[in-house]
Order: sequence, then C-alpha cells, then structure tokens
Amino acid sequence: MAHQKSTVGTPLKLSCGLVLKNRLVKTAMSEKMAVGGKPTSAHGRLYAKWAQGGWAALITGNIMVDDRYTGGEGDVAVPSTAAWREETLHTWTAWAQAGAKDGCHMIAQLNHPGRQSPAGAGKRSWFAKTIAPSAIPLNLGDTCIARVASAIVFGTPREMTQADIDDIVAKFASAAHLAAQAGFQGVEIHAGHGFLLSQFLSSTSNRRQDAYGGTPEKRARLVLEVIRAVRTQVPAPSFCIGVKINTADFQANPYAYQDMLCQIALLRDEKVDYVNLSGGTYEDPTMLSTTHSEPPSSSPSAPSGSSKSNEDSASATRKPRDAFFLQASKDVRVQFPDLPIILTGGFRSSTGINTALEDGACSAVGIGRPAVKYPDLPNKILGLHSFSGGISVDGGKDEHFEVESAPGGSGMLAKMIRSVGAGAESKYWAEVMRRI
Repeated sequence: MAHQKSTVGTPLKLSCGLVLKNRLVKTAMSEKMAVGGKPTSAHGRLYAKWAQGGWAALITGNIMVDDRYTGGEGDVAVPSTAAWREETLHTWTAWAQAGAKDGCHMIAQLNHPGRQSPAGAGKRSWFAKTIAPSAIPLNLGDTCIARVASAIVFGTPREMTQADIDDIVAKFASAAHLAAQAGFQGVEIHAGHGFLLSQFLSSTSNRRQDAYGGTPEKRARLVLEVIRAVRTQVPAPSFCIGVKINTADFQANPYAYQDMLCQIALLRDEKVDYVNLSGGTYEDPTMLSTTHSEPPSSSPSAPSGSSKSNEDSASATRKPRDAFFLQASKDVRVQFPDLPIILTGGFRSSTGINTALEDGACSAVGIGRPAVKYPDLPNKILGLHSFSGGISVDGGKDEHFEVESAPGGSGMLAKMIRSVGAGAESKYWAEVMRRI
C-alpha cells in the first residue's frame, strides 16, 4: 500500500491564532488529585508526561468555578474567597507551565455541576440544595434503589433565580481570568455531560418559561452570556475559547437534533474557536461505555416515520463505531464547514482517527482513557508517518489501542443505578493517572 501523508500530523490553526501542531488532543478527564481545591505537584508530573508524549493540546479535568458545588473530593475548584486567590494562582501557574512544553498548549476546562453535585461535595452545607435551571431531580434509573439513591445523594435541585444566574456568569468569567493569569492558552467552557450549562441547553432538564428557557435559543442564553463575560474579562484575541457540548443523536427527543444544530449555530455566531462534541450524562453515561457503538442519527435525512428509521432505531444502535458520535459530527461539519470541531469519545485505532479526519468528520480528535494508558500515544502514532502498518503500543505491532473497563463498573448495582458504572470508571482512571 502506498504511503500517504496523514492528516493527523498536520497543524490546525484556530481563529484566535493558536496553532495545534497536530490533530490529537488529550481531552478532559477528572484527575481527582486536588488538595483543598488546588492542583498539586501530581498534576504537574502528569501533564508534563503528556506534553512529552506529543499531544497538540491538553484540556484539563473540569475545574469547578464555584467551590460550593463540586463533583466530589479531589476536584480543582476556584475559591469563593479572595484571600485564597494568590495561593490558587501560584498552583495554577505551576500546573500550566508543566504542560505547556514541546509545542503543547494548555486549555483549562471550566465547569459547574449543577444538579450533578452530590450531597457533601463542595463547601455548601450538607443539607443545602444543588442548583439547576428547573427543580427536576436526576433520573438514575427505574428501579426503587435508583430512585432512593437519587433522592439521598443528589436530591431535588433548587430552581435558579436571576441573581443565581448572574453569579454563575461572573464565576465563569473570573475563573477564565485566573486561568489566563496563570498562563493557560485558553479555556473550554463545559456545556456537556449533563452539568449545569448542559442542563440549561436541554429541554429535558430546562422547563423555564423566562428568558432562559422555552426555545433552543433561550436555553442557550446562559452559555452565550458566559462566553461574552469571558471575553470581557480576558479580551486578548489570542486567548482560545472553546465550548464542549453533547451531541443529540442518542436522545429520544426527536427535536433534539435540530435543537443542537440551532445552538451550535449560535456558538458559531459568537465566534468560538472550536466546539468539542461529546455526549453522556449521569442519567445516560454514554461516554463511559466500553461498547464502541453509535446510536442512530436523528438527521432529517431519515424521516422519523419511515421504515428505515424504525429499523435504525432497533438495530443501528449497536452498529460498531470507532467513535461514539461520528455521524453527528459529520452532520455538524456539513452544516458548519468553517467551524473547528473536536470529536471526543470512543476512538480506539489510528486508522479510525485518520479516517475521521480525512473524511472531514472533524478537525481534531479528543482522546481520554487511551491517553491515560498510553501517555505518548501521539508520538507512537506519528512516528510511522502512515497508518498502513499499524502502531507500536506497549511493544506490540497493532493499530488498535483498547482500554480496560473498571472493576465493578458493569456489576448488578451498576445495572440498577446508571451512574454507578460511570463513577467506578472515573475513580479507576483517576487512580491510573496518579500512577503515571
């Protein structure tokens, strides 16, 4: 087979001027290594290892913009009191410097968990409610034990007031300013995986009837306000602003696909530097599945009433894919050809990566768990300058880089409570990161 220059090794220039040296991005994974909400030397060692591995950019695990609401112990969080800001800046700076080497860029992912913050997580009181666009509790499953677990661990969130919304916008902007001061080259605003901004985007979790709910445009208003506030706090045109959102192709709502396209159009109009397409929530932890399949597309090309659509719903759900959300990404690229897209989730072969890039399904790929198992994966892939012969992984000649499932992640309890498997996977891979 003739060797061809692979797209994965070509640079990608974003509109802010940031140049990715290749198309391989270490996507966000929760490290769970923070102490007192601050990153430690363990973060520095981990990110230095990744930088040496040839990644174009490293997107940090989610940094919580409000230390009252976190995802659990070990999360990095922005302190709510100014007294701790100087110390926080020092630790963030060391973190940013550790990963910004060998042409690698550091991107800080900013997040708020909303209703996905469990009781006891963060500095709020144990009995304080979480916040969300609407007072709708998490649905962790149809079993009695799942309903009890949801009520005890998460409870019913409090619907946010306008003052709450304004405070959240300010906190995202303040966190972005801190990241810029620390030397991060940009931020990724996390509006996916069922966290707070994602809750606003979704008609399932957002039932508001004010300026922040009711239509796809109104549900996107908070995300747009966050982007604008970040730009005000960090006006430098070279500062990268990306947004991570869920694809809608796995959702049962037949209108979700069009809602997603509408909201991506708004992000494009805000001139974000990239959109990171992903998926999954605590209610539907798609991202942590070990079955590489893609749900049927909700694209208008397959009418919902057609026999083909019904057949797709029954069988195509289990169609093997090298990426979870490949078809949705292709559809987005058709609609928005000039918008840089990072496609995250499920890539397990060098051939699959290059095919997605060559076919124009995405501009870059985001890789999570394989990046933990193989920190130098880009160097392994790019070292051959071709994908025809496979890659060398752990001394074996093989173009696939599979990852194992967490022990206990698919047990009986995980089947009864949807988030249990996701929690087991997150904990397992956080432990692997500690050992790198």
